[in-house]
Amino acid sequence: MTFIRLLRWELFKLYRRPSSYIGFVLCLLFCAATLFGFGWAQYKGREVQGLKLDPSVYLNGPFYANFVLNIAFFALLPLVVATVAGSQLAGEAKDGTLRALLVRPPSRTALYLAKAVASLLWIELTIVFLVALALLVGHIAYGGGDLLVYIWEYKSAGFWSVDAADWPAVFALAALGAGVALALVAAVALLLSAITDNPVVAHVGTLGGFFISSVLQRLPDQLMGPGFKELLPTTHMNFWHEVYRWADPAGDGVNRGRLLEDLAWCGGLSVACFAGGLWVFTRRDVTS
Repeated sequence: MTFIRLLRWELFKLYRRPSSYIGFVLCLLFCAATLFGFGWAQYKGREVQGLKLDPSVYLNGPFYANFVLNIAFFALLPLVVATVAGSQLAGEAKDGTLRALLVRPPSRTALYLAKAVASLLWIELTIVFLVALALLVGHIAYGGGDLLVYIWEYKSAGFWSVDAADWPAVFALAALGAGVALALVAAVALLLSAITDNPVVAHVGTLGGFFISSVLQRLPDQLMGPGFKELLPTTHMNFWHEVYRWADPAGDGVNRGRLLEDLAWCGGLSVACFAGGLWVFTRRDVTS
């Protein structure tokens, strides 16, 4: 019961904190910018992501929402995650409220776990908001229909279509999987937030590590070998794309080996970072 009360309190603080809503604002701006880009692509080249098809055939609400989710996963959502999780401890230390919070029970362990769970729930809420907003905007602008799947990771397989009755389940699983993958970013941000009293250090450190890993992962194999890329965390963070293979009627289904390996990597690193942050926080002398 103590943990539940703490969790409710941490969620309430996120709800009342203006900076918590920067992610939702960025989602709005990102959807607007992407919508403009889609209109420009229709007008200039009548193609999106290299698909040389009549936009009226494939460009609809589900396609637009799927495009938004996949691009935002690497371009936008890490920033939101780092901001939310990186401010949990360092932000309160900077404001001078963390020390007062620790004067009386509950324990530091319970407080840390409540902040971690609250961060993950808020992050998942942001992802769901992004997907729902993109579906709404896409349906208003382009209408509904089947989902044409074109994922850069599976470009060699071409593209395929998911029936209108099936793509809601695909989006639900993709949103959940993206949240699980981004838990690794949250774990790193919370670890750095436990180490420093300056939330900016936690934000910049988390984003710096993420984008360095992303850039190295995308370099040609001649520069960065496949063996080295397998050691990068971002290599394993797109495991949720297996949801699309499950929805491919002509494919072989989900690659369970790849899925389990990537889940083990992301899950292991996330647990290690969360545990490291807990270890630091329970032993740190909080003076702010």
